[in-house]
Amino acid sequence: MILFENVGFRYGRGPDVLQGLSFDVPDGAFTFITGASGAGKSSLLRLLYLDDLPSAGKISLFGRDISTLTRDEIAWFRRRIGVVFQDFRLLDHLTAAENVALPLRVAGAREVEYRDNVAEMLQWVGLGGQMHIRPPQLSGGEKQRVAIARAVVASPDIILADEPTGSVDPEMAERIMQLFMEMNRLGKTVVFATHDADLVKRSKKPTIDLKSGTSSGGVAA
Repeated sequence: MILFENVGFRYGRGPDVLQGLSFDVPDGAFTFITGASGAGKSSLLRLLYLDDLPSAGKISLFGRDISTLTRDEIAWFRRRIGVVFQDFRLLDHLTAAENVALPLRVAGAREVEYRDNVAEMLQWVGLGGQMHIRPPQLSGGEKQRVAIARAVVASPDIILADEPTGSVDPEMAERIMQLFMEMNRLGKTVVFATHDADLVKRSKKPTIDLKSGTSSGGVAA
């Protein structure tokens, strides 16, 4: 499902952020991306979400070289990818339910078609009672769970998570981790970027470790 072949990436004319990166993530796998701050984890996820193209090498998603995609194809591919951003990216003027519904609204669905699905997603992440609360009134952990619900409400094939447990306490981190594990059990391919070595060790899942923009410690399988 995801294939990197000798991928390099830089911002403009700056130094390489990623270089010589090769790995594959099969359909339905749960894979960690680890590494210290600045190792390139967020940049790797930007490539996977089609925010950027590699400056070297080749990336294939769903069997297609992403450099060959048209604008319309990129939009369609993005609908198959759910993203949990490190900074949540919730809209403060919308309620939790309205934030979760955004991917469905963008896809053209009517409220009558998605209302029950949105409520079910918020119930699933433990926020059924906060549907009509806006982000400024939510805790960090609650905002994170709203972001998770938004990422999965449209049933994407791939779920990308950028440090989803980085700003919550250990108990909430474990709860969030279990949500991603459940998504994976439902057949979703999960790519989970984190610097939490203990979390990775407990999970016993395949890991791609980035060191100064290159991978070490094995290839996802």
